[in-house]
Amino acid sequence: MNIRKFASLALLVILAPAIWPGACLAQDEVAVNPEMAKVEFENEQIRVLRVSVGAHQKTAVHSHPSRFGVAITKNDLRVYSPDGTSKTSTRTAHEHFWSEPVTHQAENLSDEPMQNIEIEFKQANRAAVDVKPATVVSPAKGTSADPVAVEQEPHHHVIFENQYVRVMEVIVAPGETTLFHKHSLDNVPVFLSNAAVKRQYVGEDWAPSPAKEGSVGFTAGTKTPYVHRITNTGTTVFHVLDVEILP
Repeated sequence: MNIRKFASLALLVILAPAIWPGACLAQDEVAVNPEMAKVEFENEQIRVLRVSVGAHQKTAVHSHPSRFGVAITKNDLRVYSPDGTSKTSTRTAHEHFWSEPVTHQAENLSDEPMQNIEIEFKQANRAAVDVKPATVVSPAKGTSADPVAVEQEPHHHVIFENQYVRVMEVIVAPGETTLFHKHSLDNVPVFLSNAAVKRQYVGEDWAPSPAKEGSVGFTAGTKTPYVHRITNTGTTVFHVLDVEILP
C-alpha cells in the first residue's frame, strides 16, 4: 500500500472517535445523559424513560433499542447520525412514534423545553411489522359479571400495533362512564390530560384516580388480569394512551 495513503487511513481511524464520540460503542441514554433521561419503570422486558431536553440543549451521543414513544410536548429537533448527516424531526404534542434501534445525537431547536416518554423493548430482536387492528364486535355485555375485552370497549381505540406492542387511545368525556372491561396484558398508561376520574374494580366501591398530564404508570396485567370501569367526574376530557406490552 502507498505509504501516504496508509498514513491517511491511520489518521482517519485515530480521529474517528473525536469526530463522532462514541461511534464505536453503544452508549446507554441514561448513562450518558443522566440529567435528561430518567427511568420511570423497568423490568426484564421493558424500560420506561422520561426524556427532557432544555431549550437549545444537545444530548450526548447515545443508542436506543427498539422503542415506542409519546411526545408530551411538541418536538423540534435536529438529529445527528454517525455518518455525519443530520435531519430535522418535528412532532406535535401527544404524537406517538415507533423507532427501530438507532445511535444518534439530538439537539432541541426550540426556545422551549421538550419532553417525551419512551418505552424501550429489551427483547425486540427483529424489525417491527405493523399489524392492522381487527374489528371485532364483542358479545359481552360490559357488566361486572360479563366484561368486554379492553380493546373492544367503546372508549378504547387501537391506533397502533406490531408484534411487540398494542396501543389504545382512550378518551372519556366529562360525565361518561366506560363499560366494565378486562385487561389481560401488562400495560403502560401515558396520561395526556389532567382529569378528575374514578375507577371501580369488581366487588369494590368507586375510588378517585386523578389523571395528570405527562404522568406514566405500569400495571402487571399479564400476571394478574383485572376488570374495572372508569367514570369521568370532572369538567375536562380524560385522555390516555394505554400501551399494552405483548408477550
